[in-house]
Amino acid sequence: MKWLLAPLLLSTSLIQANPTQGEIIYKQLCFTCHGPNLEGGIGPSLTDAYWHHGSSPEAIFEVINHGVEGSEMIGYKDVFPETDRLSLRDFLLSKQEGVREMVRSIYPPEFFKEKRLTPELFKTVESTSQTLLPENWIYMARNAVGVIRVTAKVYIRQAGSYHFSIRRLGRTAVYFQDKEVHYSDDKAPKDQDINKPISLEPGIYSFEILHEEKKSHSYRFHGSLNGPTGTRFPLSGRSLQGNIPKIIVAGTEAKIVRKWIKDLPPRALLCLLPNKVIVAYNTVDGSILNAWHSAEINQTPSLPDRSQKPSEIKGAEIPESTRPILKSPNSKFVAYEAKGAAALIRSIVDGKPMTITIAPKGDAAFSISTK
Repeated sequence: MKWLLAPLLLSTSLIQANPTQGEIIYKQLCFTCHGPNLEGGIGPSLTDAYWHHGSSPEAIFEVINHGVEGSEMIGYKDVFPETDRLSLRDFLLSKQEGVREMVRSIYPPEFFKEKRLTPELFKTVESTSQTLLPENWIYMARNAVGVIRVTAKVYIRQAGSYHFSIRRLGRTAVYFQDKEVHYSDDKAPKDQDINKPISLEPGIYSFEILHEEKKSHSYRFHGSLNGPTGTRFPLSGRSLQGNIPKIIVAGTEAKIVRKWIKDLPPRALLCLLPNKVIVAYNTVDGSILNAWHSAEINQTPSLPDRSQKPSEIKGAEIPESTRPILKSPNSKFVAYEAKGAAALIRSIVDGKPMTITIAPKGDAAFSISTK
């Protein structure tokens, strides 16, 4: 049996606002930072699941009105009338798909022993904490103890049959639009599990997940909401907090990092030397790809800001840096090591070990030696 559910209606202000005007404002102003398709650029993506300042209509409207301190996002409360700002918000909301507005509450486990997990049961006990999850997927701190209740909304853009896929660990209940669509308990026979398909039309729906599992080093809840033609919205993952943009430079000693840089192969080693020279070494064919002086790595994307701009090297290219080092086709990369001011790269060439040393030379150059 499939549950056919009606989507939530948007607020009155959302209905009255004019999305067309919001699209006009976006294409005239916002696209320069957030991309023509809201995919992100200098500023964050406005269509992915990560919303550092909240993904609710109220939270989005707050950012439009007042901006984000310490960023290039200014407030537009004194720039546009309220109807235009509401229209801009509605335009952004019209482009959403997936899980949003996820809040995790933790409850003392003693109260739930031998009781079936239901929303009504959670209303009779106070939570010990409530946390907005900007990633819009479920995670817990290590060694956490407690029964969790997660409330969220899901934006559906494609009509079809959807179902929850939940790892059978501990016990889990899922209520979609206040109807139970999933229940599993690893201590009960599997044939007692419930997992109902849901027939959905495009719209915004509410759901909640109730979950309890045995104490361990970390919570292992894992699940997703799956739909037609491969649609999959993850419900669990790792916290992205603390992953912020940063500038990487060498200090008094060399550094070697592996960081994807646009136009460089993913297996490249970036050797940062104390004289602020960066040398890109290709571990696949044993060649110098490029080199820069007065250089640094601008590490992005910033997950809290959800920028999709790739990490980049800022500096002046050193002419004629590209060259083969290991000229034999029978070479294999083994390891790398930063030692003092130099970067050491070890390989096997024609069956024999070889070490490449990349060292600083003067203020804006580098030297290469092999042995």
